[in-house]
Amino acid sequence: MAAINLPRIIRVGGGALAELPAAMAQCGLTRPFVVTDGFLVSSGMAARLLEVLEGAGITATVFADTVPDPTVAVVEQALDALRWSGADCVIGFGGGSPIDTAKVIAALALDPRPIPSLKAPVQTDDGGLPIIAVPTTAGTGSEATKFTIVTDEATSEKMLCAGLAFLPTVAIVDFELTMGKPARLTADTGIDSLTHAIEA
Repeated sequence: MAAINLPRIIRVGGGALAELPAAMAQCGLTRPFVVTDGFLVSSGMAARLLEVLEGAGITATVFADTVPDPTVAVVEQALDALRWSGADCVIGFGGGSPIDTAKVIAALALDPRPIPSLKAPVQTDDGGLPIIAVPTTAGTGSEATKFTIVTDEATSEKMLCAGLAFLPTVAIVDFELTMGKPARLTADTGIDSLTHAIEA
C-alpha cells in the first residue's frame, strides 16, 4: 500500500500564473498574503504576480523579507505580519525558502505555538490557512510536498517539519517564471532537479 498526498489543484505549463485567480476562486479565497524575497521584488517578478491578482480585483499583502534557509526569527516576523493582514490564504512565491516560510506561517496562523515544537517526528496534520505555492525555480519540489525546513539559529539545526498542514492546497507551476533567474541559480537548480530525477 502507498499513501500519496498531493495539492488539491495543480496548474502546470507556460503562462499558468494567469490561472492563479481562477484557482483561488475555486477554493473561495480572496485575501492573499504573499511571501517572497528581495530579489523577486527588485527583479519585477513579484510585481508580475501582483498584476495578475490585481487584474482579477484581488489585493494582496506582501512580505518580502525571507532569507535563504529560513530562520525561526524570520518566520516569526512573517507570522506576525500575517496576523495583522486579515488574509485568508498564504501564497509562497519564489524558490524553496519563500515557499517553506509560507508553509510554516500558514500552519501556525490559526494555532500559534513555538516553531521548534513542529519538528519531526511530530506530525502537524491540523490545517491552518490554505497554502498556494508558486515556484520560480526548479529543484525543490516544495510546492507538492508535506514537508518544510526551518533553521533554528540558536542551535544551527535545520528542523524538518512534516504533516498535511504544510501541503499546499494549490500549486501553480509556470516554467516561464524560471526564465529570469541568474545563470548560476539556473544551473544549480537544474542539477538539483536532475539529482531528484536520478534518485527517483
